[in-house]
Amino acid sequence: MRRWVCVLLLLLSSLASAAEPAAADYRWPNLTDFLSQLIHKLGPPVKVYKLKLDSSGGVDLWVQDQGRRDLIDSYEYEHGKISAPIPIKFDHYPTIETLDRHVIELTTIDFQRLPGMLASAREALNLPDARVSGIELQRGEPGGKPRYSNIPIWTFRMDSARHDGSVQFDLAGQVLHVDKD
Repeated sequence: MRRWVCVLLLLLSSLASAAEPAAADYRWPNLTDFLSQLIHKLGPPVKVYKLKLDSSGGVDLWVQDQGRRDLIDSYEYEHGKISAPIPIKFDHYPTIETLDRHVIELTTIDFQRLPGMLASAREALNLPDARVSGIELQRGEPGGKPRYSNIPIWTFRMDSARHDGSVQFDLAGQVLHVDKD
């Protein structure tokens, strides 16, 4: 437990700089506040199924219930407040083993990389003035092409008056796939 507390303190301190990134044109949510509230509410470990950041500064985080690992709950964060858990209902319920393979340990996510990935996405799409319509993290296949890797993938969706596009990154911030119309 002491190790978890140290890891979480390190994580939260690293999030402080991610909460106020250099890219002022995107309204970053206060991830430090959100995650500290979430960890206080749930306790460690936090296993992420899916994370969405919207253009208004809101967060939707799906996490595996560690008391009942076959269940996923959503926690939303807006205007400094975290919601009560919202149960996720799947069309076809995955097995516990499948969910365990899908989730991402919160402590492995480096939120400080997000502003740099946003700059890289704009450069890769050649859309320097594009609006960020959403950022999402979950396991999947880069570009949707089956490679059987099932790695955690950040997807940055962007749009401008003339073009839409998305860029996918791995957790280390390396570009995996670029799609522009």
